[in-house]
Amino acid sequence: MYLAADTLDDLLIKVYKQVLARGVAIKPSKGDARETSGMLLKLSAPRARLSRSESRSLLFSCLGELLWILAGSNRLDFIQHYIPGYHEFSDDKKTVWGAYGPRLFGKSPNDQVPRVIQLLKDKRDSRQAVLQLFDRTDTLEPHLDIPCTCTLQFLVRGGRLHMLTSMRSNDAWLGLPHDVFTFTMIQELLARSLGIELGEYKHAVGSLHLYDQHHDKAVRFLDEGYHLNRPMPPMPQGDPWGAVKNLVAFERKVRTGRSAMPNPTATMDPYWADLATLLTIYKAGLVQNNQPEIKRLKRRIHDDVYSTYIKKRYKLNSEKDQLSFFDEQTATTKEST
Repeated sequence: MYLAADTLDDLLIKVYKQVLARGVAIKPSKGDARETSGMLLKLSAPRARLSRSESRSLLFSCLGELLWILAGSNRLDFIQHYIPGYHEFSDDKKTVWGAYGPRLFGKSPNDQVPRVIQLLKDKRDSRQAVLQLFDRTDTLEPHLDIPCTCTLQFLVRGGRLHMLTSMRSNDAWLGLPHDVFTFTMIQELLARSLGIELGEYKHAVGSLHLYDQHHDKAVRFLDEGYHLNRPMPPMPQGDPWGAVKNLVAFERKVRTGRSAMPNPTATMDPYWADLATLLTIYKAGLVQNNQPEIKRLKRRIHDDVYSTYIKKRYKLNSEKDQLSFFDEQTATTKEST
């Protein structure tokens, strides 16, 4: 079965309709579910990777998981900062066996991403630009978490970077939105590394399933109808890895620090500064009734595509949230003089 859409929301609508209507009942270890097998999903506009629905408007957990991977980390405390329930997938309550970060950005031979970039620079038409996640060692002994993703393949065709993700299994409610966000961000990082534009994103799944516990939530999502397409802004041109390194370092300071964080807009390109600011907003949001600080930080955001997610999560009133980043900078300058 082949489902295609321009945005994540439109793709999720098609996926949930398909699984609810034609899914076959299965009883896997994690609970009863309905499954469709051999699915191929296509997202024509990979930057439209965020849902804008009431129930699926995930941003902070997606961003946190992406940074966990980019940092090459398998630490449970890192990912629990953004997704507290991850302790269910840790064998030793310290690390996550199936974490993608060490498999993609670890030491040789797991430094897969740099090697794939170099391969595509040397041989643009190569069919060997494949990142492997699921490994034969994952099944030699039981683990609470093994990769659902088998491979990530990249193809340069027509001057654009296309991507095909192959999944052995995919939770349509919890996993799919996070996977699409993470993998299309990696796709864009590689496209910028190669100096070419984004192509299509395709997502092949052996078992695409919806657990019975999420049935009613999927129905409510479908009842919301369609949503305005607001893609994320394009990444800045040029090699992105210096900016990624800075963002990873900034994330660690925010997550582990106790003092106020520096304003990232002073040292980062607006694209990366917005992502850094989202991390500080999330940290501020862990403190109860901290709306004044969240509103102050929100004024630093350059691109209002993120405003919806901040307002929904923290239930902000819109009256005083209209100050621009430049208004805040002016206010800051006046206070310091």
